[in-house]
Amino acid sequence: MDSSSSLIHQELEKLKAEKKVIENRISILEAQLSNDIATKESDSSSCPNSLLNLGSNSEHGLSSDMIYRYSRHLLLPNFGVKGQSNLLKSSILVIGAGGLGSPALLYLAACGIGRLGIVDHDVVELNNLHRQIIHAEAYIGQSKVKSAAAACWAINSTIQIEEYKEAFRTSNALEIMS
Repeated sequence: MDSSSSLIHQELEKLKAEKKVIENRISILEAQLSNDIATKESDSSSCPNSLLNLGSNSEHGLSSDMIYRYSRHLLLPNFGVKGQSNLLKSSILVIGAGGLGSPALLYLAACGIGRLGIVDHDVVELNNLHRQIIHAEAYIGQSKVKSAAAACWAINSTIQIEEYKEAFRTSNALEIMS
């Protein structure tokens, strides 16, 4: 029994030593990976020459502030300057500034939609605030459209917002959508 016990202890010591070697190797590889990621991030955080050569308000219609603001979009290979320029020229109508509409409105305003329509007939209530993230306590009792428009303008003051403080119905749909 002593000899088998001794063999087990020897094997345990050998495995512990191998484990230490493997852990050291893992640490070295993780450090190399971290350095590679940090280098790539610092390279991508500076504007590439293609963005620096855009100038302001040339054929794409982007000012230097817009180029800086939307620089992450401009770096996307299948989006780029043309995609951002198209976003700035686009119009979106969001029906309802509640649970689903409120985050959609915030993201649309932030990403640079040119014109945003907001349709809602309701007012902000205290029991909306925990799930309708666009609204604030200051707007309780006021129109959800007014509250949502203020939040969108706070994120992006260049956006054009159309406010429709009414329910979306077949009787007013064509007028609202035009």
